[in-house]
Amino acid sequence: MAATDPNPEPVVQSLERYRLRLGFWQAIWGTLITGGVAVAIPAAVEAYKARLDLAIKRAEIESKAQDLHQTYISKFIDTALNQDIELRLRFSEYFSYVSDKDSREQWKLYHDELEKRRDAIRKSINDKEMDTAHLSAIPKPSEAEQIKIAALRRELYWNYAEVGYARQDSNITVPSAPAVAPRFDPKGIQSEAEQLFEQAIIDPQRMSDLEKIVARIQANKERYQAIETKMSVPWYVVALIHGDANFDFSRHLNGDPLSARTVNVPKGRPLQGDPPFSWEDSAIDYLTLLGWQGVDWSSLGMVLYRLETSNGLGYRGRNIRSPYVWGCTNLYVSGKFGGSAVFDPNLKDTRCGVGTALKVLVQRKIVELP
Repeated sequence: MAATDPNPEPVVQSLERYRLRLGFWQAIWGTLITGGVAVAIPAAVEAYKARLDLAIKRAEIESKAQDLHQTYISKFIDTALNQDIELRLRFSEYFSYVSDKDSREQWKLYHDELEKRRDAIRKSINDKEMDTAHLSAIPKPSEAEQIKIAALRRELYWNYAEVGYARQDSNITVPSAPAVAPRFDPKGIQSEAEQLFEQAIIDPQRMSDLEKIVARIQANKERYQAIETKMSVPWYVVALIHGDANFDFSRHLNGDPLSARTVNVPKGRPLQGDPPFSWEDSAIDYLTLLGWQGVDWSSLGMVLYRLETSNGLGYRGRNIRSPYVWGCTNLYVSGKFGGSAVFDPNLKDTRCGVGTALKVLVQRKIVELP
């Protein structure tokens, strides 16, 4: 006969209490979880919406900034491309650093091409200024020569504008440097030259070099006087420009050997005769080319003016004194046309100028000025 629980009531009560506790905790945890989810989900949604709004605003700001940048570049380009080469060079150099990677190389190439063009124009300016000076020095230029001078000056104005030089008729001044007489105003240059000749102070450290120059001029005075007799060009002027060839009588006045026609400016001289040439024949040809035969040499200003024009007036475009005339004096500090006729403001011409040498010749009473 099976055994039976004599009293099942306590077991039933125990199970009921367990069920009630389980229901209680289910209600508690359900409420907590439901409440937590109810709070967390809206918070998460709000946080996501905030991040999304922030991302949208950032994108809008970046878009506006990009639009402003492009507008700025567009306006900058419109302005910059109408400027002279020097400003365009700075412009292209700037954008070769700050533009995007895809564009930097193109800006660098543009900058390099601008530099080549600038250097070519500078060389052209020097050549045209020398040609203009030579033609302007002719006492009575022919109609064809006058037309040539006008054409050269017109082309020079265009070149000056492109590279940023001041035009001849400009009244631009540079406060840090004394004013320079207009490029092609002979009277103004002559008057200025006479004043500078008085103001020039010779560098005492270069006197030994100048003494050597004077000694070589004195030693060959008779040969220079022979040219003066034929050309009516003062003997000391011939001597001073002979310094370009280091007073070497085996060379043309431009320094090329007499064994052939000249290869440097002026090229292909002398036109008449066959090499080798005598120094005298070459010198007469060169002075004739300059238009110096039988012209007025009656003033110091005229002498210095013609000496400067024989070398070119390019330094006047830089508002500095020509080292060819004033080297080794207080009137010249630095600035030189170096290789490929490119001007370098930090480069210094170490040669003593013809005006400086003339001053020593006068002080030594070797030359009497007109």
